[in-house]
Amino acid sequence: MSEMRISDILTYSIKIEHESMLFYREAAPKASGHDVRTLLGELAAEEVKHENRLSGLLNDLEDGDAEGFDHTSMNKLIRNDEIPADADQETVLNIALEREENTRDFYIQVATMTNLDANVVDVFDMLCKQEAGHVTRISNMLKKL
Repeated sequence: MSEMRISDILTYSIKIEHESMLFYREAAPKASGHDVRTLLGELAAEEVKHENRLSGLLNDLEDGDAEGFDHTSMNKLIRNDEIPADADQETVLNIALEREENTRDFYIQVATMTNLDANVVDVFDMLCKQEAGHVTRISNMLKKL
């Protein structure tokens, strides 16, 4: 495989955010509890903001090689497993938690690349923090159930 480009990573990240938004929009109506539905709706809206932020970054990017980037982590993230028709809200939240943890870990990997422009690093640092916040919010909701 040829060397990854920074634009490839951004494009992939946009896809992650879009797939997460679709997941939350599909999952929200399946949740029986108001608090869980509200959380899933909020997370969907935040994923749209992330997607828009990354798209803006991609549009303004001076592309280059993503030196030393381990692209194997990209294979495990976008696995938008079907939400089983009989899934309860705990199952939905556990799937969401795994997505958010994988996304956070991927963004940590990207943010630590040494050849990235400072603006790109700043965006991925911000996304790491926000995805970590999603992990916390989902974990807290799971504890309430």
